[in-house]
Amino acid sequence: MSERRAAVQETAREASRDTQRARARGRVVRAGAPRAVGEASPALERTAHLERAFVVKDFRRLVITVGAMLALLAASGFAVNALIP
Repeated sequence: MSERRAAVQETAREASRDTQRARARGRVVRAGAPRAVGEASPALERTAHLERAFVVKDFRRLVITVGAMLALLAASGFAVNALIP
């Protein structure tokens, strides 16, 4: 019976080690300075430029949306004050 118990305990230890390894592999922690050395490749520069352009467009859309919402809020405030004297 003790052999069976030892086998079960060993299996449980292996399973816990596997889950710990999976957790360790899932986390990527990069501390410190960037490791890239030298100039960036043209493909990387193009991709970075496209990403920056997308972010700029996204912020522009966000500003337009917020501006429109504030304008509607102000207009609804005037309309309510005009309807309820």
